[in-house]
Amino acid sequence: MKSFRKILVRNFVGTTFAILLIVYILFNALTNNFISTEAQRELNRSISDVEYIIGAEAPVFIVSSDFPLTVRMVDDFWVQWNQIRTIQHLMMNTDGIIINENNELLAPDLSRLSESVFTEIVLLSNYYVENRASFEYGAMVRVSEGENTYYMRTTRLPVTSDISLSFVMYTDITSAITFMGNINLTLGVLLVISGIITILLSILMSSNLQKAVMRLCKYAEVIGHGKFDGEAGAFEYKEFNDLAQSMESMSNMLNTYEQNQRQFFQNVSHELRTPLMSIQGYAEGILTDVLNKNEASEVILSESERMEHLVSQVLYVSRMDSGVDALDITSFGIKNLLYDCAGRIQILAGKRNIEIAFEFPQSDIELKTDESKLQRVIDNILSNGIRYAESKITIGYSACAEDIEISITDDGAGIEPTDLPHLFERFYKGKKGNSGLGLAISKDVIEKLGGNIRAENLTNGSGARFIITVPI
Repeated sequence: MKSFRKILVRNFVGTTFAILLIVYILFNALTNNFISTEAQRELNRSISDVEYIIGAEAPVFIVSSDFPLTVRMVDDFWVQWNQIRTIQHLMMNTDGIIINENNELLAPDLSRLSESVFTEIVLLSNYYVENRASFEYGAMVRVSEGENTYYMRTTRLPVTSDISLSFVMYTDITSAITFMGNINLTLGVLLVISGIITILLSILMSSNLQKAVMRLCKYAEVIGHGKFDGEAGAFEYKEFNDLAQSMESMSNMLNTYEQNQRQFFQNVSHELRTPLMSIQGYAEGILTDVLNKNEASEVILSESERMEHLVSQVLYVSRMDSGVDALDITSFGIKNLLYDCAGRIQILAGKRNIEIAFEFPQSDIELKTDESKLQRVIDNILSNGIRYAESKITIGYSACAEDIEISITDDGAGIEPTDLPHLFERFYKGKKGNSGLGLAISKDVIEKLGGNIRAENLTNGSGARFIITVPI
């Protein structure tokens, strides 16, 4: 398994080296292009000078069969070209060499040159003579001779239709190449130094990050062992502080969840103990002939049904909490659903002389949600209402923006003010409460459907109303 510290150091160092390498490549490419462009400009200017000198405006070579080419004519050309070159000197200096068709050097006069220039002229003239083909069509050629580097270009000096001289121009770019080499050396040193600094900084930074991660790992282990009262502490970086706060929030939620689970099982045990004790007591009474068998059997059956109902609700809560109770979304009309729910509760309502009334608008409303889960919620609210109603339960619905509101109203004494804030808590029971799970399940189901449920007392003090809001 890879370590993030190694990956961080590798990527950090690699990125730094890549950036410096790109800078190095770009610098050399741009510098070489600049040198080449300037050399091209200088050589082009020199060719223009040559064309001016040999043109009609400043004739130098006037040769016929009776008046052959002389050294004087070459010298005159050389003097004029040097005068123009001195006046128009640009960034790079251009020198020239005149060579005849017999590969003889006509200019400059080697006897008048210093040793270094003499050597330079001889090397370049020999190179031209040996590589005439590469100078065709006026191509600019880069030449390295000894420790020096040049750009060379040639043009023709026409004498007659049969005679022409080669004028080889060259510009020395050695100083520019040397300067570029020094810059490259500096960049190389900077590359090494920055690489060392980058490695040290990345190791230091990754070490700090690793320590922070290890602290969070230890804190996670503490939470994993069920100790929720610890704190992660403060960190140097904001992101780690945010993560630590998230983990502390998670710890608090896990602590709350564990406490709720403990309380849940305690409540379930308590709720199951009562019917089990009743069943056990009445069963022993039957065995000892202390109690009437028919009466005892009725009690046992009643308590068994109560226990079965409680176990069913507990299992449903467990499925809801575990997330395995998936939604089954379908489209249906709300009016038929409410009629069906009222029909199932009608027998029980009739036994208690409670009327079920409807306040429906003329138009039906199409819902797209889990029909069975919404039906379970309405059944729970209706069953709860029958226990508290005096004589009537009213069911109604209305469209509100993108939601539908279903109201179930009873004409009982209303909800005690002390019970109202806790009405949807698990195992919280009012005066006539059953298991304390029905309303809690209803709230969980409605929230899973994307809606909400609330309870309120009527303003006239003659009953309570449950309002269920569900997206259409």
